[in-house]
Amino acid sequence: MTRDASLTEFGDGGDDEEPVATNAASATDGPEPVRPTSRWSTNPQPCTDCGTRTQRAWTDGGRLLCADCKEW
Repeated sequence: MTRDASLTEFGDGGDDEEPVATNAASATDGPEPVRPTSRWSTNPQPCTDCGTRTQRAWTDGGRLLCADCKEW
């Protein structure tokens, strides 16, 4: 191969087209929806477990908890 080799010298050229899927993907094949891990509010809300009012609540099994009640 010379210093000024053409691209055809590196392979057969191949097929540049992407393969076509044989069946459509269903909605269940996609990634899981994004769920927030915490919530912040200027109006403090009560913790689901202890009732302490907090601006920052952490999610745990659908509940909003203060940092002291959240199991880390």
